[in-house]
Amino acid sequence: MKNKILKATEVIQVIRLIGLTMALLFVCQTIFANDKPNVIIILADDLGIGDVSCYGSKMINTPNIDRLADEGLLFTRYHSAGSTCTPTRYSMLTGRYPYRSEQIKTGNLTGDLMIDINRFTLGELFKENGYATAAIGKWHLGYGDNGEPDWNGKLSPGPNELGFDYHWGVPRNGNDNVRAYVENDMLFGLDPNSTFEMANWDKKRVEGLLHEREDDMVNALLTERTLSFIRENKDNPFFVYFAPTIAHTHITPYSKFRGTSKAGQYGDFVQELDYYVGNIMNLLRELGIDENTIVVFTSDNGGQLRDTASAGLGLNLADQSQDVEIKARTAKTDAREMGHKTNLDLRKGKSSPYQGGFNVPCIIRWKGKIPEGNTSDRFICSADYLATFADFFDTNIPMGSGGDSYSWVDMLNGDKVKEQRSNAVLRSKKALSFIDGNWKLIDYSYGVKPQDLYELYNLKDDPSELEDLSMDNPEKLNVLRRKLAEILEKQS
Repeated sequence: MKNKILKATEVIQVIRLIGLTMALLFVCQTIFANDKPNVIIILADDLGIGDVSCYGSKMINTPNIDRLADEGLLFTRYHSAGSTCTPTRYSMLTGRYPYRSEQIKTGNLTGDLMIDINRFTLGELFKENGYATAAIGKWHLGYGDNGEPDWNGKLSPGPNELGFDYHWGVPRNGNDNVRAYVENDMLFGLDPNSTFEMANWDKKRVEGLLHEREDDMVNALLTERTLSFIRENKDNPFFVYFAPTIAHTHITPYSKFRGTSKAGQYGDFVQELDYYVGNIMNLLRELGIDENTIVVFTSDNGGQLRDTASAGLGLNLADQSQDVEIKARTAKTDAREMGHKTNLDLRKGKSSPYQGGFNVPCIIRWKGKIPEGNTSDRFICSADYLATFADFFDTNIPMGSGGDSYSWVDMLNGDKVKEQRSNAVLRSKKALSFIDGNWKLIDYSYGVKPQDLYELYNLKDDPSELEDLSMDNPEKLNVLRRKLAEILEKQS
């Protein structure tokens, strides 16, 4: 029987061989990881297509967003799936039309997490492909599963259960009465010696918080959290879903931006957003990861034409200079009266079933990969990110998920797609808008308060939706109504 005891020299050789193998494995893993591009999606809030200078704004200057367009691809027919905040955010993370969510469909928006934790999400897609993931900024998709969240306790399930490693956010809106930030699954800065109670718009301050949000500092802080996450993960692939609160009420620009635009305090606020986009781009360049990062800039819906009743109420400001509190009450109206067109010549805006609510900015930049300075009239929708990046990773979406998502991966890397999007179902509270090619149906029978009313427009000939053709073309109207019903009957 042979002696199976290894000599000391043989043991050393084996150790060296194992060490070399592990080193090679580490190098291969590092190369593979670094080969994956980072992805940052910047989702502005209530930003209209006319708020960005590369889309035609004359009174608001956005040089950093314009630079994204100069170095990337600008879409002219990008549509949010909702004309308000929550529906579009739902579509982006799930690849589903928001009407498929019973809560969104009925308008019964409780405090619950609106995405089933068993549903495959964009965050999970990136996480499964080796990415560090973060959801930073406005969330507005609920927390927990018992109605109104227990703000004094754990806010779960939430983003951490949907594939995001880290969450720092504004729980609802820039003007919500929570007046706090959420870090992962807890309110940030809870006072251990008192019980948290929300504020209200009748001047009642929030209680039980050590750190109430300062309205004019919110987006600076959200951006800093984003920059920190990028720095911490610069050596490995990362995905950031960054959702600033600009240009949603409250319109409270940081002091250095006040008086910088030709569109009053509203324009100042948008120019603040542009500055933060520049901060992100500059950091990518500083870290040497600029050319290995895909940046998407878009908005959740069109601009709001009028100020809400709560505008400027209950503010907590770090700096009250230049009458910022008074101007916050009428900032959107003031901008319009100065001649600013937040949605250009599109009809209406936020919350409406018309194009001003849906046709929003979208710019995609991947330096060295996407040709610079191009414009595309490709029809894409906010529900399309899941299919696009699943194709990018050559990953299958689980059955029963993302059924309304169409891939535009060919715009990123030239790969063929199975089918380009030709139609989309877009949700407002009053109606469903269905775009099919150049035609658009507005069907009020699907509104929160259904009514037997329909409108029909030819968007190619009439992009401002001035001439309702439903009476003149009943055949086309009925064709689109049937198509819409068939799409909604399918499971997704």
